Parts: sequence; C-alpha cells; structure tokens
Amino acid sequence: MMTDESPANPSPQFLRLVLVCCLLIVLTIGLLVSSDGWHTGFFAAQSVSKLFPPWFWASLTMLGDERMLLALMLPFCVRYPKAFWAVILASLLAALLVRGLKEAIPVQRPGEVLDAATITLIGTHRTGHSFPSSHAASLFAFATVWLAQLGWRRALPICGLAALAGFSRIAVGVHWPNDVLAGALIGVLAAWAGLFLADRLPWGLRPKVHWALVCLGALAVVSLPFDAQGYPDSLVFRFAVCCFGLAGFWRHYLGPLLRQGWTVASRPPEQSVWGSFK
Repeated sequence: MMTDESPANPSPQFLRLVLVCCLLIVLTIGLLVSSDGWHTGFFAAQSVSKLFPPWFWASLTMLGDERMLLALMLPFCVRYPKAFWAVILASLLAALLVRGLKEAIPVQRPGEVLDAATITLIGTHRTGHSFPSSHAASLFAFATVWLAQLGWRRALPICGLAALAGFSRIAVGVHWPNDVLAGALIGVLAAWAGLFLADRLPWGLRPKVHWALVCLGALAVVSLPFDAQGYPDSLVFRFAVCCFGLAGFWRHYLGPLLRQGWTVASRPPEQSVWGSFK
C-alpha cells in the first residue's frame, strides 16, 4: 500500500482553520442576504471584473472543470498519493451535494433574471439552476485538501487561485455571489470529509488502483484542448495546463511503465517509481 508525506489525520490547527472558514462563509452569506436579498453584490463584482479582459476570466473559470484540476494534480500524484485519493473522494462528495441542492433550490442564473444589456456575459449563455456553484465546490475541495497537505503558508497561492477562479464565475455572468460562497462552503466541507475517508478507506492507495485512477485522469485531461465548455478564448490556457499534466504523467507513470513493464504498477512502494519521492 502506498504512503506519502501526509499526517495520519488532519492536524487540530487544520480543523480549526476549516471551522473558521466555514463560519466566515456562512456569516458572509447571511450579511449579503440580509442587506439586499440573494442577488446582492453581483453588480459590484462585475464592475471590478472589468479591470481584466474577457479571455482572462474565461481562462480562470475553466479551472473549475475537474479535468483542469486533474491536470494540475497529475505531476504530484506520485509524491502525494493520499492527497490525490482525498481529492477524488472530496470531488465526488461535492458533486453529489451540489447536484442535490441544484435540484432542490430553484435559483435562476443572472442571465435569466437580468436584462442582458445590464450585465457582462462571457462565453456561452447558461441556463438552469445556479445554486450552488459546482465550479466553486470543485475548486475549494481541491484547495482545501492541499491546505491540509502543505499547511497554510505553502498552500496560500493555491487557495488564492481557487478564490479568484471562484470569483470568475461572477465575472463571466453565470453565478450570483452567494452561489459561489455556498459552493466554496460545500467544497471545504467535502474536502474535510474526503480527508477523513481517505484515512479510513485506503483502497485508493493500493498501487494498482492508484495507477488505474491516474490513467483515467490522464485520459480525461487529454480532452481539454478539444472541449472549451463554452469558453473558446481559454484555448491557450487549457492547452498549457493539459501539457503540464501530461508531462507529469509521462515522467512519473507512462515513462517508467514503458521502460520497466507492467510490474512497475504492482511493486511495493519502497521498490516502485514513487519510492524515491517519500
């Protein structure tokens, strides 16, 4: 079974930080709703977003696509297999929660409520329920797992990027601020649960299972340059992230597999390609 540099359980400091983050998000949602309703802050956020060109927000918003997050994860799966397994579990939990809430709470998207002339819409016009933001949930699940893995100082750039990419969902005109905040809350809680389950369900740390998950992830990443998800201006960014992920996959998985054969996927950790990264 694989091991990495993760602690056996998230530290008390991490758990306190998660609790504080959740409370701050809930308080912020409460303040926004109580001040001027669910749509509060949308126009202010869109006004700030105009400081950057549309291609910038189109590229950033693609980070909420799970394939983009997989691509960013692939070069590090070999060193942090438990973090990779926790991200998978957290993402599944977040997706289930988001899907359930979208079905239960019929909040319309900004483009369906507001006059198109009054807002900035970037990319394809979106329809359907907006609460909560699935992109924000995925982003914050990913960032929170890395926060547990690296500590807040080293993970601060990742968390900052997740926050900026979450904001991009407002910038492109498909979510209200509270949608993004609720998605972030779900992501943080899903990450905590994913870390908990990763410790108690080590199935995903078995070498062959790990390899299977990584290979499936790499196959998904290959599709990034060909699927814009309604944001064609993000092509350069998608291609760059795709190359980054596949380069890591080649270096740590496919290259050793071609050189050493299938036995590399079943060796004990101390003899495997990831053993030197402990």
